[in-house]
Amino acid sequence: MLWRDTIRTARQPEMLVFAVVMGVFFLVLFNYVFGGAIGAGAGIDYLQFLVPGVFVITALQGAQQTSMGFAADLAEGVTDRFRSLPMSQVAVIAGRTLGDAARNLVGLVLVALLAMLMGYRFDSAGGAIAAIGLTTAVGFAFSWMGAAIAAKIRQPDMVGMLSMFWLFPLMLASTAFTPADSMPGWLRPFANYQPISVAADAVRNLCEGTTDSGDLVLVLAWMIGLLVVFVPLSVRLYRSTE
Repeated sequence: MLWRDTIRTARQPEMLVFAVVMGVFFLVLFNYVFGGAIGAGAGIDYLQFLVPGVFVITALQGAQQTSMGFAADLAEGVTDRFRSLPMSQVAVIAGRTLGDAARNLVGLVLVALLAMLMGYRFDSAGGAIAAIGLTTAVGFAFSWMGAAIAAKIRQPDMVGMLSMFWLFPLMLASTAFTPADSMPGWLRPFANYQPISVAADAVRNLCEGTTDSGDLVLVLAWMIGLLVVFVPLSVRLYRSTE
């Protein structure tokens, strides 16, 4: 199933292009349009702050593609063929999430190269590898949530709409684009501890060559929690469509 998804990506490169374009869009929009105001107000080098957050958002866009792609397979009856084969049905979802993780990895490397052309600098090569690896793992965990949504709804258009409902509020009320200190006091606790912020902060520390064990523990806890909940749930929902 992983090989099938890899071949499909090679034959449909627009899937990878879309992930990279979204990362480029957020880099350009926030750095050149909003970056001056945000950076001056917070007293930070905004590009250095922004890029790790864009990494996380790029990975989440990949998770959204998992949701819509899996829903399309369900709606078109492709998965009915898989059920007739002597194979684990868990592999149908696992192969897709792993394939999307691999595509995320390629997209993140391309976004990182563009960021470096714009002037961004990693503290070290090891930090860059660790940051991109952690971001890929975060996207993989969220892909299982996307698979569960797709297995329940099974309509690509509706799945894409529902994905926006959870992605955009979390994305905008996070530290991916703006420091939590610049937010209203009532919003800061949520912004600091929600999964996108936790991931962005952990990736940011790795990019800067610092290690905050608290951020790493939080992001690992969120990833494990997502996998514990959504791996069995997505498989159960998928099997209930038989």
